[in-house]
Amino acid sequence: MYSECREMEKMERKYYLKFIVAAVVAAMAAVSCNKDEEDTREYMAGSVSFDFPSYAVVGQEVSSYVSGITTPPLSDLRYYWVSYDMEINETDTVEGQSITFHLPSEPGEYSITAYAQSISGEYYTSSSTAHVQVITTDPEAIDGWAPGTTTLRDERDGQTYRVRNIGSLQWFTQDLRYAGDGETVLGYPYDKSEGLDYIFGRLYSWNEATGGQSGEGLGQGPQGACPDGWSVPTAEDWEDLALAVGGEPVDFLDHWDGIGDILSAPVTVNGSAMWPYSPDNLHSNTSGWNAFPTGNSRDNYNEFENIGVYGMWWSSTLLDNGMVPYRFIYYNTNTCDVYYTDKDSYGVSVRCVRLISGN
Repeated sequence: MYSECREMEKMERKYYLKFIVAAVVAAMAAVSCNKDEEDTREYMAGSVSFDFPSYAVVGQEVSSYVSGITTPPLSDLRYYWVSYDMEINETDTVEGQSITFHLPSEPGEYSITAYAQSISGEYYTSSSTAHVQVITTDPEAIDGWAPGTTTLRDERDGQTYRVRNIGSLQWFTQDLRYAGDGETVLGYPYDKSEGLDYIFGRLYSWNEATGGQSGEGLGQGPQGACPDGWSVPTAEDWEDLALAVGGEPVDFLDHWDGIGDILSAPVTVNGSAMWPYSPDNLHSNTSGWNAFPTGNSRDNYNEFENIGVYGMWWSSTLLDNGMVPYRFIYYNTNTCDVYYTDKDSYGVSVRCVRLISGN
């Protein structure tokens, strides 16, 4: 009798286990069917795209326009904007492809996201997010750069610059930000964001920077956009700088290994490093020259690029091929290299120099 009961218990357990397994399989099949029903939506073709400044000044008005989705058609699209840390309107959501609003009055890093949603529900929602560093116009709010040995006041507009003796020359250790005499505008700040030049200087074409004049010899460059008594550095001025900070004579057209690290500053904005990290360039700034990655402009200031990636500065010495050179530092190498372009369409930064008295 005992053995019969044991057999019955085994059979009951066997059937119970079969029932549990069947129930689990049925549940999984049901979930799978539900998933199949939910996954009938398709992915949109194209990508959500919009321009937004990487750096801007507190309170600045910014505008943007989102597009980029090719499927579904615009008639089945709802574009909208959302920011959880900026007030873009009363509800933190703006409908439509265009947006205009004022950035916060407090410095910091902020973000905004643009969404493309299918009105019919036949497509997954797509989105893209941009981040902006909102800064003040006070250079002292930027950390990680060296003070000058002295300061200079530009009598034309009252702007002051840090200045340092390096080698045979005095160098600006900030990028020039002179905007012209009021009748003629010289250069533009990055993204044409007025006020940003207080920190990063302005970008100039070679003709604007030099007044269209080539220069040769130590301290013998054209005044151009620089203050009285100062000049746009020649090839010889750049060679003197490299010799002073690197200890070895160099040719202007060479790749200057190690000099990029010596000239570039580990500058931070709102606590975030401007130069991306690279083990190949730690931005020691032992020279106190304070190179920032302020980018460049193209197509007569219609395009701006490379902020946070490259720093670039004109030489006033015209090359034999008629092109004009600039020296540049790339975040991912320790060199201070050289390249060349045309005189008008390309915009980079300017440092001014003058001979130290007695040289």
